[in-house]
Amino acid sequence: MRIERDPSASLSALFRPLPAPTDALQQDVYREQQITVVKHLLSMGLINIFNGLLVAVAAAAKVPLINVAIWYFPILLMGLFQLFSSWRLRNVAPPKKVSGSYLRKAEFATIIIGMVWGSASLLLGGDGDDAHLFFVWMMQAGMAAGLTSLLGPVPRMTMRFAMACLLPVTVINFARGGDYALTIALLSLVFLASLVHGSMNSYRHLKSMIKTVRENRRSRENLADAIESSNDAFAFYDSDDQLLIANARHRHWFGADKPTFHIGEESVPVLLKNGRWLMRSTRETGTGGAVVVHTDITALKTRERELIEAQREAVEADAAKSRFLSTMSHELRTPMNIILGFSKLMNGDSKIRLSEDEIREYADNIHASGTHLLKLINDIIDYSKVGLDRIAINPTVVDTKSLLTEAITLAAGFESKTTIDSFDVAVSSKLSMMMVDETAMKRILINLITNAIRFNREGCKVVIRAGLDGEGEPFIAVRDFGPGIPENKLERVFEAFYQGDSSLDRHYGGTGLGLTLCRHLSRLLSGDVELKSRVGVGTTAILKLPKSALIHDEQVTKSGRDDKQRNVA
Repeated sequence: MRIERDPSASLSALFRPLPAPTDALQQDVYREQQITVVKHLLSMGLINIFNGLLVAVAAAAKVPLINVAIWYFPILLMGLFQLFSSWRLRNVAPPKKVSGSYLRKAEFATIIIGMVWGSASLLLGGDGDDAHLFFVWMMQAGMAAGLTSLLGPVPRMTMRFAMACLLPVTVINFARGGDYALTIALLSLVFLASLVHGSMNSYRHLKSMIKTVRENRRSRENLADAIESSNDAFAFYDSDDQLLIANARHRHWFGADKPTFHIGEESVPVLLKNGRWLMRSTRETGTGGAVVVHTDITALKTRERELIEAQREAVEADAAKSRFLSTMSHELRTPMNIILGFSKLMNGDSKIRLSEDEIREYADNIHASGTHLLKLINDIIDYSKVGLDRIAINPTVVDTKSLLTEAITLAAGFESKTTIDSFDVAVSSKLSMMMVDETAMKRILINLITNAIRFNREGCKVVIRAGLDGEGEPFIAVRDFGPGIPENKLERVFEAFYQGDSSLDRHYGGTGLGLTLCRHLSRLLSGDVELKSRVGVGTTAILKLPKSALIHDEQVTKSGRDDKQRNVA
């Protein structure tokens, strides 16, 4: 014989003992049945006390009082117990889990009280008057129907009460006989079957509702878990723009702030304060609310910026290559033609006889052209070293005036200036000494001073100032009074191989690497080079140095002592 797992699923299962719940669904069913029983304790107690009292008073005219007392006393006790239990449990929260022990006790109590109500046919039947017997049967049927209406979803209790209450009617009526004995017996059986069947239907309906609720809860939990686990930020707002649902990602990105959105937006990029990029999309719900989803696209934006930067660098590299080829084709060809042409004229096999003055002039031109070529090659080599980070920075204590004097002398020699009287130099006492890399500083200053000499107006002095700015940081400024640089080209002149324009390129020459090297070297020193210029007025190149380049007297003393010790060693 197959045993039903559900103790209320069939008539045969109703007669077996109530087992412990075997799954979560049965656990919830037991819990709801127990809540139903507890909720109706007050009603059942009042019905037992007052209905029993009315029946006892009506039966007192037909049967001895002792019979009435024997029948009513247990009903009164049970009713009082139900009232007490209802009062005691009135503020107790419903249990989350039940074991079935309370229901088992309630089933036992239901059998007892049902047997007491069923004994009315025996104790209150009297002399067998048909009308009185019919009254007793109606009273018993009403009690069975009333309990079933209260405890419909608990068929095990309603079945036990109804059988204990109505079966004695059938037996006693057959025993007594009479005109209505068979009718009452059949009615009792049919009514009993109807009550049990209706109670089982109520139970099935209760179980179906609990199952549906559990499935809905599980679906909501699965949906909530999916939303919570999503990499996207999810938020649901009602028609009043009140936040109803938000996952952890939304709370992390927006906190208590409400993002500004418009219903119907699709693929709208949003930049957060922390630099994160999101793609927002919104949908309107059927109730007028809105679902807002933000997808993290920071990686895509970063990749996009990298691609744009790579493209820009590729374009700049291609432009630099073109400028390099254009510049070198002119800068290399001209001195090489001079060297080849003059050296051929000076060759002993030449048919042209040169005077000593002509030979000296050609030799000077060849030397100048060779020097120019050497400078071009040195610029390119230095630029490649800077690009490959092969220049080592070794700070030492440097005398500012001596450094400027040497740089001015070299720059003037490069530009064929035999005198340095055309320079206006002033060095602040606060910057008499510096802690810098002497080689890098000399290279920067030579380039800045060479440019100033090259572009300065005839008859004007190149102005050089060294000191501290308003923030106490060291600087060296080199100013010329040449044609100046347009504002839109102040940054472009720092690009490798860039020339202001073709006419300047042809007139002034050079590789276009001077300012590029200056900026690279100055940044290796934790400084920078800036240009300030006005067209037709002149240009000022400012070398800014970090505060670490400043040194105090004790540092100068210590450096001198270290140098003396090295010399002795």
